[in-house]
Amino acid sequence: MDDTDFDLSKMTVEDLFRAKEERRRRLANLPFEKKIEIVKKLQSISREALKENTPEQSEEHPSAKTK
Repeated sequence: MDDTDFDLSKMTVEDLFRAKEERRRRLANLPFEKKIEIVKKLQSISREALKENTPEQSEEHPSAKTK
């Protein structure tokens, strides 16, 4: 299945599993350097999401202590 065949109303469970397997194989075949690049990008996204969802630390907050 390629991007031009993407129609959710016509997808079956088998199509989803096939697409998942194809994606897994594509990712497995990437060069190591590209995999590292992807991991770094995901870490960056995660770090930003944590910043946005973490309340500002104040002196009154117990976790505000410096280590």
